[in-house]
Amino acid sequence: MKKIAGRVGMFVLGILVSIPSIGRAQMAAAPISRVTVTQVKPDMLDEWLDLQKNELIPALKKGGVKTRTVYSSGLFGTAGEYVSIVPVEKFASFDEPNPQTNALGAQGAARLTAKLRKCIVSQHSYLITRMEELSNTTQTPPNFIIVTRVRIPVGKLAEFQNIVKSEVTPVYKKSNVSLTVSQRGVGGNPSDITLSSGLNKMADMDGGSLLVKALGQEGFLKLAAKITALGPVIDQVMRARVNDLSF
Repeated sequence: MKKIAGRVGMFVLGILVSIPSIGRAQMAAAPISRVTVTQVKPDMLDEWLDLQKNELIPALKKGGVKTRTVYSSGLFGTAGEYVSIVPVEKFASFDEPNPQTNALGAQGAARLTAKLRKCIVSQHSYLITRMEELSNTTQTPPNFIIVTRVRIPVGKLAEFQNIVKSEVTPVYKKSNVSLTVSQRGVGGNPSDITLSSGLNKMADMDGGSLLVKALGQEGFLKLAAKITALGPVIDQVMRARVNDLSF
């Protein structure tokens, strides 16, 4: 019981966001994005932010990138970590010069890349596929998201998906609260499902998660036990949307 209680407790905020697995046929049509996680050197943060705002973003826009969303963690997560999400319209675009090169030319893009590289500790990218049937997209992007990563074994993915679809997603739709359910792909572990729930303000966390408020503590614990029994929670972090770096 202690083991189950511990996993349920870790899941209390984590259940706010989830992404189930997707069949191969569905994945072809589902929205796909490239996620890049960047760890910035503390003493180079101001320079990195300046380069992002004044050089990289104009180059991305000129080079054809239509939208990019950036989040930072620090309050409940790793300080100096930034996550950018860019939709992938087609994989053929990776066979072509990147947006910076299109906008600045090869030499200009190389100079900008070198300046950015000096500011970072590490950078890692992976693909995610959003499952529309399990997600609830709202018109206004949330100011904060709580992201929980759950590792679901291949044989349990369908069960996980059914639980989220029938017991979690309806609550978010009824309350008109953002919920994004995604599965990691190339660059990550395909067994990793991320659940991302939106918050407009920190006060929304008072009194427990949306599911606690909707289902009551007993109902929530039963639901959390079902999900955490399928696979372990790997990590959980709160991220804040960075409007200056998003477009």
